[in-house]
Amino acid sequence: MFDHHRLCRSAAWSLTSALALFGAHQASAATCQSAAYQMAEIMNTRATGDTLFLAHRGNWGPYNRNDNTIPENSIASGASANADCMDGIEYDVKESKDGVLYLMHDFNLGRTTDIYRFQSGGKYDPIHDRGANPAVSSMMATQLDRLTLLLPNRSGLSDQGLPRVSKVLETYKGNRWSTPIIFDTKTTSAVRMLDSLVAGLVPNGGEVMGVKVNATLYPTPQSFWRDSRHLKVIPVFTTNMLGKISVADAFNAWSSRVRTMEINVKQAGGLLSYQKDQALNKGIRVGVFQAIPDGPYTDTFYKNTGACCYKLSDLYYTYYVNRQVAGRDTDDRRGQMPFLVQQHFGLITTDDPHGTVRYLARAGKRQNHFQGYWG
Repeated sequence: MFDHHRLCRSAAWSLTSALALFGAHQASAATCQSAAYQMAEIMNTRATGDTLFLAHRGNWGPYNRNDNTIPENSIASGASANADCMDGIEYDVKESKDGVLYLMHDFNLGRTTDIYRFQSGGKYDPIHDRGANPAVSSMMATQLDRLTLLLPNRSGLSDQGLPRVSKVLETYKGNRWSTPIIFDTKTTSAVRMLDSLVAGLVPNGGEVMGVKVNATLYPTPQSFWRDSRHLKVIPVFTTNMLGKISVADAFNAWSSRVRTMEINVKQAGGLLSYQKDQALNKGIRVGVFQAIPDGPYTDTFYKNTGACCYKLSDLYYTYYVNRQVAGRDTDDRRGQMPFLVQQHFGLITTDDPHGTVRYLARAGKRQNHFQGYWG
């Protein structure tokens, strides 16, 4: 099954080496392809019929079978995903007040950091939305560099600082990671800075690093390429974009120039299904975000401020044309693996890489890639 794979971990890691890299993670012997090879598969310039995945926020917290204390969007969560030879890592990026990029999922700092040690208001309480919770964009880099990431359950401090993207790239180069990274960016300025950092810090970085960008931010590939000359790109389409841009025009522009797109169809025959089917007909690898609840209550998600909480039903979208209902969401099944397989998604961004890969293997969607991870 792996006759074309090179050996990237020649023997089981010693406990000492594993601890030095990423805390208590116990890595195992594994084989994996180079980052450039795996990125080519993700970007669909190298063909594979297998379903691939991106480890969202790295291999972290309750989804890390070896060390559930590793925080999301940390250097340790990336190192753990790399040690397990996962298909790819997706990191979230936010920007400081003075234009420095950090790994951070939320726009605010309270849920995942010890900002309460440096600002009044006390430790942030997401459930009641009280306590210190400033925006990343309101803080200078010198302030952010002091912060420590909380443990995934928020019970105390981890051993991981809030990481600059530049530090992530230096670690990637210095430790010779063999896993590609896709950064999720929300601003054009972040794209420009990331492009510059990758070009300056990672040899051949354009072959192993990429970005996801919303089609509302870059409705055409040409608009993206004006800001980035080095990074791979995955355009993202979500249902609420139907009321913001001409999705048809943006889809046509992107689908003629890229081989991988993310199209977040929520239900069979739902909004964006036409675009998803058209992409598949063109041989495009279609990605999707697997919506796994991360909130403290059943079926809930933290908001992008870190506050609790919303349900997927709160985001159902109704699309109007000439004041008439042209379509609407009535369900969101992206958290259900049978739906993702039935809809022929070829790239799944997931917080649970182990569970996702096991399901894909049972469904026959991992014929030439790993079918399970350790722990």
